[in-house]
Amino acid sequence: MAWNNIAKYLEKFFVISPPGKFYQKEIIKTLNEILNINLSENDIEYRFGVIYIKNNNTSLKNEIFLNKNKIIQLLYQKIKKSGIKDIRF
Repeated sequence: MAWNNIAKYLEKFFVISPPGKFYQKEIIKTLNEILNINLSENDIEYRFGVIYIKNNNTSLKNEIFLNKNKIIQLLYQKIKKSGIKDIRF
């Protein structure tokens, strides 16, 4: 009986994604909310407080650059401990 309870408790840890993947998904959602664009997880990388966007579309880069502060503020509200400092290409 006790093993069933432990098994149910441990099940939730099997679906936890790594922090980098979590940040990627939140960044993609935020960019979709603000700019109405859809990027894949391959287009975004998060390292040490910096978001790297690997897409070479110049109009996309301009839109992100113009809304950079708004994007960072919204991400900070969603993920308070993320420490996002910059967006780079």
